[in-house]
Amino acid sequence: QSMVLKVIDLENGDSKAAFKNVNMDMRNYKRIKMYVHAEAINEETLNDGDISVFLRIGSDYTSNFYEYEIPLKLTSWYESDADLIWPFENEFDIPFELFQSVKQIRNNALNDSQNNQINSYNDLFEYFDGNNKVSVLGNPNLGDVKSIMIGLRNPETTNDISSKSAEVWVNELRLTDF
Repeated sequence: QSMVLKVIDLENGDSKAAFKNVNMDMRNYKRIKMYVHAEAINEETLNDGDISVFLRIGSDYTSNFYEYEIPLKLTSWYESDADLIWPFENEFDIPFELFQSVKQIRNNALNDSQNNQINSYNDLFEYFDGNNKVSVLGNPNLGDVKSIMIGLRNPETTNDISSKSAEVWVNELRLTDF
């Protein structure tokens, strides 16, 4: 299934999302995948990375979740090449072991007396996996997923504080490698 997410004048640092309540045990799978397409609205000026898409899974939306965020590569208007419409750089292809590894890195940082980055499980912990950001908050459990959220974010920056407008298509959210 596909879904379109359209934001108009999304403020610097703000995000908007759609969500679905589920009751799933994802431990029997190794990966979660989804295709993503992004374009400017009405041929406005928008650059690659001005908008990001995120996928959040957890037992709730605010206190116990894993999140994966990708800065979006935009497709030009009137493009007809499928590889440019659904660019590889926008595709979610997340191994679940990455979430577990980032959670372990966070837990090790909590136990490190020299740590000054994070003080508790209630602090958002962010880890960069190349260009993409992996976050963990609280104590999420892939065996008891209650919520899936897909959203758009105008990453907070000080060098470009303008609002952004974009249309983003997400397609075929799926679990793989049973």
